[in-house]
Amino acid sequence: MARHVRLRELLVGVEGLALLRHLYDGTDEDADRRLAEVRALLDDDAFSSGELTSEVDAQTGYTSWSSSYDEPGNPIIALEEPAVRSIVDLLPAGRALDAACGTGRHARHLAESGHDIVGIDLTAEMLKRARGAVAGALFVQADLVDIPADRGRFELIVCGLALAHVADLDRAVGELARVLRSGGHLVMSVLHPFQALLGWHAPFEDEHGRRRFVREHTHFHADYLAAFRSAGLHVRLCIEPELGAAEVASKRRAFRHVPDAALAAYVGLPAVLVWDTVKA
Repeated sequence: MARHVRLRELLVGVEGLALLRHLYDGTDEDADRRLAEVRALLDDDAFSSGELTSEVDAQTGYTSWSSSYDEPGNPIIALEEPAVRSIVDLLPAGRALDAACGTGRHARHLAESGHDIVGIDLTAEMLKRARGAVAGALFVQADLVDIPADRGRFELIVCGLALAHVADLDRAVGELARVLRSGGHLVMSVLHPFQALLGWHAPFEDEHGRRRFVREHTHFHADYLAAFRSAGLHVRLCIEPELGAAEVASKRRAFRHVPDAALAAYVGLPAVLVWDTVKA
C-alpha cells in the first residue's frame, strides 16, 4: 500500500491524542490551546503538503534502511537497549543467538560480555554491517521462523524489535524456543502494541530519500502469553519502558511544530515491551 501522508494529518492527530489523554484531568486553558492549534493547522496551507509513503516487507525495508539504521535519534532503541541489557547482564556467558540481529548492536554487547555469538538476519546488508562490528561472531542469513540450528543449541537468545514484524507470532516463538536449551532464557523486545494501535510502524527513508515503513503487527499481551505457553516458555519478567520528554523530542516533525501537544500526547505512554522468558 502507498498513500500521500500529509503533515497536517500527523499534527492534527497529535493534537487529538493530547486532547483525549487529558480530557478529564486537563485544564480548560490547555484544551482551548489544543483546539486553537487545530484550527490554525487546518487553515494554513503550509501544512497541506504530503509525502508518498509506502509499505514494504521486512527484508526490503531493512535492506534500504541498513546504511542509516545506526544513526542516533531512534527513541525506541534508546528505551529498548537499557531494558534488554538490564536482563542479559545478569545471566552467565554461554552460547547466545542474536535473532534478527540487524547491524549487531545486541551481538556486540553480548560478545563484550563473553558470550559465544551466532547472529541471524533476513538481510544481507545488515549482516555485512554486523560482521564489521562484531569480530569473531558467526552471522548467517536466515529467517526467524526457520533457524539453521539444532534443538537446544543456545543458552540465551535475544530477539530485538523484530517479532512484531511477524504475522504468525506462534510460529516464530515456537522456532526460537526450539533452539533454546531447557533452563535457557529467551529475551524479546517489541514495539509496544499500544503504539502499534496508534499507527506507529517502523518508518525510514530509503537510499533515494523516499519514505517507507515496515508494518508492526498488533500482538497483544495475551497473544504473547499464549505463544509462550504453547512453546513451553515461562515469563520471568516483563518491562514496559515509557516515553519521556527526550524521546518525544526526537519525534522531530511533531515536536518541531506542536511541541506542547506532542509532550501532552506521548509522555508516559508505553513504548516498548520487553519479555524475559525461561524454557521449561
